[in-house]
Amino acid sequence: MYRYFILLMFSLASAPAFAQSDLAFAQLAVGGDPAYETLLQIINEVEASHPIRIEVFQGILAGSANGTPMSVRFDGGPPVTSLDVTLAPFQEYTTLITGTGTAIMNGWLRVRSTMAGGKISGNLVFRQRSGGGIIGTVGTTSPQRFRQAVIQVDQREAGSDTGVAFANPDDRPVVVTLDLFQGLNPAASSLPVMLQPNQHYARLITEMFPTFGARQGTLVISAADTRTVACMALRIDNFRLTSIPVRPLGFSFQYSVTNESGATVETGSWLFDMVGFNLVGTGRIETPAAGDVSEVTGSWIGTSFQFRYRKVFPDSTVGIVVFNGTSAGQESTAGSDGVSKAVTGKVTTIGADGRVISINNFTAFHKFGSPPQ
Repeated sequence: MYRYFILLMFSLASAPAFAQSDLAFAQLAVGGDPAYETLLQIINEVEASHPIRIEVFQGILAGSANGTPMSVRFDGGPPVTSLDVTLAPFQEYTTLITGTGTAIMNGWLRVRSTMAGGKISGNLVFRQRSGGGIIGTVGTTSPQRFRQAVIQVDQREAGSDTGVAFANPDDRPVVVTLDLFQGLNPAASSLPVMLQPNQHYARLITEMFPTFGARQGTLVISAADTRTVACMALRIDNFRLTSIPVRPLGFSFQYSVTNESGATVETGSWLFDMVGFNLVGTGRIETPAAGDVSEVTGSWIGTSFQFRYRKVFPDSTVGIVVFNGTSAGQESTAGSDGVSKAVTGKVTTIGADGRVISINNFTAFHKFGSPPQ
């Protein structure tokens, strides 16, 4: 009974805005006594009217029906599994989602712009109502999808636990692997989870890793190569909830640029977060002249590793430096044989007039830990 109650309490959540055309919120809850309800808020971020579609899917509590459309009520209306709404330019839209009966149901929700170029952002607030008033609500992370995500776990206090939920918004199955660490050391065996299209998963650390005990650690969530999932996390303290950020997996690379004769022309480091397949971070040039690079952006999809940053030349004109390389594995420096190798490729410097100033070679690998093999 305690396990069931905690899983339902885990359904209380909120997600702040994230602008895109397809929002996947990894958890919702409706029904029960006191009743759970979900408040959805959407903003049209373009200067034209355009339609959106809201779809609701059943979650892990539905058993074999996990991933099938969920019947709910929008603003007290008739039971439906989806809702189409046309938003005026820059319109804010809010709808209250409730259950169709007294049973508690969980799942996930998707909001899509159905117009090319449509851009939306949104919030999803989960709360519990009793006697006409709200008795519980809490905020959590955004509907951003992750290739690899990190969640901090701390189970040391009595009555504390951590919950995680994720959903597969794609039209093909995905395997999501959960790994629990203490420092560099695995704290438990890996837990693979297979999700069919539109399926949902929500569990507590005590359920997924029952031998972990009263310790703290890091939970790493990894979708299969070239795939992403929407996910969220909450901490529970004696039935009280608080949000836990779901952070993108980060890493630090040391790089070296050489010319065609093999002479080193530049060295430095990059500090990346991997948001989906996007690389976002900062860098630092160490030689020949030390200096910070305030913004570094790119992508790592499969074995294709690419990023760029703005460069200010001595005459104060602004160009761009582009790194285009290949990794040994899918979004990884480790190949299929398990051997880690440096990312290698070409680096092109382009001037303010669009002309190529130089083309050199580069190698990059993790700044800390074992060297490439």
